[in-house]
Amino acid sequence: MRQAIVTIFLSLHCIALVIAQQQATIMSYNVLNFPTGNIAGREDTLRNLINHVQPDLFLIQELKSDSGLQLILNESFSDLSANYAASTFIPQQSNPSSDFKLQQAIIYNSDLFGMSTEGFLMTSTRDINKFKLYYKSPMLLSGADTIFLYVFVAHLKSSQGAENVAERLSMAQTFTSHLAYLPSNANVILAGDFNLYTSTEPAYVELLDNTNAIQLRDPIDAPGNWNSSSFEPKSVLTQSTRSSAIFGDGAGGGVDDRFDFILLSANTFNNWNTVVYEPDSYYALGNTGSCYNQSITACSGGEWSDEILSSLYYMSDHLPIVAKLNFGVGSVAVIDSNTENCSAYISGDFLEVNWNWDEQAMASIIDPLGRICFQQNLNLQTGKNRIDLSTFNLHSGVYVVRVASEKSQLGIKSLILQ
Repeated sequence: MRQAIVTIFLSLHCIALVIAQQQATIMSYNVLNFPTGNIAGREDTLRNLINHVQPDLFLIQELKSDSGLQLILNESFSDLSANYAASTFIPQQSNPSSDFKLQQAIIYNSDLFGMSTEGFLMTSTRDINKFKLYYKSPMLLSGADTIFLYVFVAHLKSSQGAENVAERLSMAQTFTSHLAYLPSNANVILAGDFNLYTSTEPAYVELLDNTNAIQLRDPIDAPGNWNSSSFEPKSVLTQSTRSSAIFGDGAGGGVDDRFDFILLSANTFNNWNTVVYEPDSYYALGNTGSCYNQSITACSGGEWSDEILSSLYYMSDHLPIVAKLNFGVGSVAVIDSNTENCSAYISGDFLEVNWNWDEQAMASIIDPLGRICFQQNLNLQTGKNRIDLSTFNLHSGVYVVRVASEKSQLGIKSLILQ
């Protein structure tokens, strides 16, 4: 046992590694019947917007074909220096009798992310597409666990009326039921054109229900009747970019609805998580907050150039939503300055945690394959804390011990000798 304790001590102080943070830009966009809409050559118009935002994850709605997906990948992303890849285009499987099939897909920075799995959830209207991505952390070869991102892209049923409201709720329930099949600590994005009119609509309430297996949050606190002229702030509204339909395609009416969303799992709002939302990074591209019932091109004079506003006008009848996520924030093998004199290590059948404050924290033990062998919420006290591990049957080997709270995060490699 003396040898085990000495080895643990050395691993605590000599093998600790710092992981660099990396920020990813998420962009969700309804691209309006692409590429078969009534305005030809929109891949060049989209390129202007892609060059401006430079997204690492581009979440697409209203895609009509694989040729359209490849056109966006090869033409609209052609000016960016990073390497990009597209998901597999799967024609809409839900509602096969529909004469107007639309699909979702993603394009991602393949220098930053890899595709683990992809698929879809079937509903009575259209598919909800799902993608499991992994973050290509520079520390993977040094023993850090893999950070997965579960991305869902949806286009809920459109229009007002009780039947359409009920169908949006049904689609939302299909998604929330699926959350029970994901790891409880999964990092989740749900984005798309939700066609919601108010924050009290059942589909929106369902998506944010805190009894769901994984709780989602809306990054902006803007409840209300988004369809009302009295709603504020109008900067969150996303549809339509046109006061009147152009070339017989898309909706008119000017900017007057909040149809487009990026929702995130609640854990991404904790600074100890491996994926953390960048505060105040969520916005509707092109909306200054002073535009209502007008074409987006009539709302110049803000932070976006006339060229960007014109591209938004001709590209689609929706505005893109943009948000940023930080990766590697609370990853294993991270030590921040607040944890000086803190320690965590495995000794026999116990996890020993020495902490500087009385606070709640999450303790995790991860094996060399990145699997979580132990995870528990702790009420840590200042000084020594001991947690019984006897029921977890940990074998000899190097494990990562991670302790994360609202204040601090500590991740250290620890060696078990049997």
